[in-house]
Amino acid sequence: MMEDNRVRPPVRRSHFVVLFAEFAFNLMQAITGFFEALYELSIYHANRKVEENSAWEQMTQDLETLEEDK
Repeated sequence: MMEDNRVRPPVRRSHFVVLFAEFAFNLMQAITGFFEALYELSIYHANRKVEENSAWEQMTQDLETLEEDK
């Protein structure tokens, strides 16, 4: 297609190299984001388990105290 008497340049191998490099970069960014989110989720889960276990221990101690007071 000629627009204003200009001929488009041909597609070269370097275009495909740039396209592949951009694809690889975007893929790596997506993978990195996924594993960062997974890491944060595992930290959240571990902290929640610690808090839950602390609550159970406190409740157990309170029940033992109530039984001793009877």
